[in-house]
Amino acid sequence: MVRNCTLKDEQTWLKLNKEFIEFEYQEENVWENPLDKGDMSEVFRQILNNHNSANRLFMIEEAGRIIGFMNTAWFLSIWAHGKVLFLDDFFITKEFRGQGYGKKAIKELEVLIKSEGYVRLQLMAENTNPGAVRFYEREDYSKQIINFFCKYI
Repeated sequence: MVRNCTLKDEQTWLKLNKEFIEFEYQEENVWENPLDKGDMSEVFRQILNNHNSANRLFMIEEAGRIIGFMNTAWFLSIWAHGKVLFLDDFFITKEFRGQGYGKKAIKELEVLIKSEGYVRLQLMAENTNPGAVRFYEREDYSKQIINFFCKYI
């Protein structure tokens, strides 16, 4: 179900990321609209063509059909004493939401990264997306309320 993106996935990845941005983006939040920033396909190719990239892009596939994606980045953590995967974006298309595919995908990702030596999976879910907050709470993710700061430079 969860697999690494390949260059052949570019158009599907772009389409799904645009759907995700339109679903998630709100004018009043801290993020600048990524659709106004430039060509996402260039970033996609930079990630996939750089084998030393900290970014990992995953497609979520069910019965031969792409139903979502996960954009991630990894780092070494002093506190976790090892590799941590940060789940930056996680999207299941509307047609497939509420049917257990998100749960199946996150569990599969957990098993995959544990087998690769990762010790923690972490993420953020914005309060503007209460469905995502409830999902991660149901999946036994510990919740820490923090202040998130961002400055475009």
